[in-house]
Amino acid sequence: MKNVIIFILFLLYATIIFLIPNNIFLLFPLLINIVLWIITKSNMRKTIQNLMRIFPFVLLTFFINCWLDTYINALWMAAKLLLVCNITFIYSQITTVAQIAKTVKKLCMPLKLLNINPEIIEVLVAIALSILPIMKKEYIELKESCRAKNIPMNLKNSKIILSRLLTSYLKRVSEIDEALIEKGYNY
Repeated sequence: MKNVIIFILFLLYATIIFLIPNNIFLLFPLLINIVLWIITKSNMRKTIQNLMRIFPFVLLTFFINCWLDTYINALWMAAKLLLVCNITFIYSQITTVAQIAKTVKKLCMPLKLLNINPEIIEVLVAIALSILPIMKKEYIELKESCRAKNIPMNLKNSKIILSRLLTSYLKRVSEIDEALIEKGYNY
């Protein structure tokens, strides 16, 4: 039950950050993030590395919002996005994939009334969250092999690169499907 409460609080907190007006009240979530970062004893280096990894996405969001709105509002949105990504990183440090999957299963228990099996949802969430690092690893390997073959990763070669990635991902999904069938999992 503790994990369910933490998960719901995390979702509410992340949602509320985007509902806060663009003013000084945004300092409260910043302080909450800092306090949670200290309480969870997150590694500062890992936190900064995580923020640097998502910074290009935040920058892209900033430029799109500058184009659609004023640069002040775009700056506020970028700050909110950084706060949400930071709290997501903190949450990922204190939970495991299995805990998240079990939490989602518990939250989906009312779906039994509609003949939807929450255990299937649990397995799907666990597979989805577990396969993300694998997909990242395969992308890095493809990127390194392209670099070794002196093939630039640009828009011109994107068809070849994306087809290889998609083939690799589909192969991985097929392997997971076969493993589930061999273990007797009936879905």
